[in-house]
Amino acid sequence: MSKYEDTPAAIAMILFTLGGIFYVGQLLFMTEAWLSDNGIGAEAIGLARVLGFTWLGIIVVLIRTFTNGPAGTGAFFIALVIAQIGIFLNLWHQYFTLDPTRAASIIDDAGIVTVLTALLLFGWSRIRSKT
Repeated sequence: MSKYEDTPAAIAMILFTLGGIFYVGQLLFMTEAWLSDNGIGAEAIGLARVLGFTWLGIIVVLIRTFTNGPAGTGAFFIALVIAQIGIFLNLWHQYFTLDPTRAASIIDDAGIVTVLTALLLFGWSRIRSKT
């Protein structure tokens, strides 16, 4: 946390990282259950695991920013913010355009991603001058 030199930003980024770890766990170790809970067929298992490994890489870089500091990670954080906002918009678009029974399976992820997006934007806004 001391490498961030900003305790509120570090706390926000730690919470975002923990949320990412949660999704990595779901996508890699509980793939079938996560897909089923979201009304997605088993044919998407491969893609879900690719997404899980992608987020695993992101989590590793985030953890490295806690040990090495955020200096030199500006491009990483810009890419992460763009991806997170895209995920946020995609989930809420699905929620509002799907039939109510399918939308009910998305609301929990949409809520969690909303909180994670807010944490990321808050943390990044405080440390972006250091990246």
